[in-house]
Amino acid sequence: MAVTTGAGSRGKGQGRSLASGRPRQRARAEQRPRRASAPKQKAGAKPARSPLAGVSLGSIREKGEGFLDSADRFRTALVVVAVLLVIFAALYAPAQGLYCAWRDQGVQQAELDELTKANERYQSDIDRLQTREGIEDEARRRGYVAEGESEIVVDGTLPEDGQQDGSAEEELPWYLALGDFVFQYR
Repeated sequence: MAVTTGAGSRGKGQGRSLASGRPRQRARAEQRPRRASAPKQKAGAKPARSPLAGVSLGSIREKGEGFLDSADRFRTALVVVAVLLVIFAALYAPAQGLYCAWRDQGVQQAELDELTKANERYQSDIDRLQTREGIEDEARRRGYVAEGESEIVVDGTLPEDGQQDGSAEEELPWYLALGDFVFQYR
């Protein structure tokens, strides 16, 4: 029994390949990529139009290159903006804490100043009431009279110092109002 390698009696190109045992032409046809068949359409139906119909590869390539050119032009600006956004995001929380602490310190300092003034007024009242004249003045203010004096009553009251209509809140300066909004203070 003799083994032929394909060059025998079948003729040129008709032999079998050694590896697969199939004819050579069929093996070559299987190596070629197959084209997809177009979908079948119903009779009388309009053909479906592709969204890219009428757009050439060259025009898409030109648009892409134009976009890349504009991106190259603005690359430095985009990098700067991106870096600034990252820095802002990283520093917002510490800046907010610092601003809130600064505002709290300002409010507490104002309260301390008011309490210090009230303490000074009380201390001056105590010092005045330690003298004979101070005691007599306070007794007269409360309606007591000494021997030989007569009491005179006046209707109406005089406004006392520092008491005004306290219902209106103080208007904040614009920079504090802006800072309170940006850093969400209270």
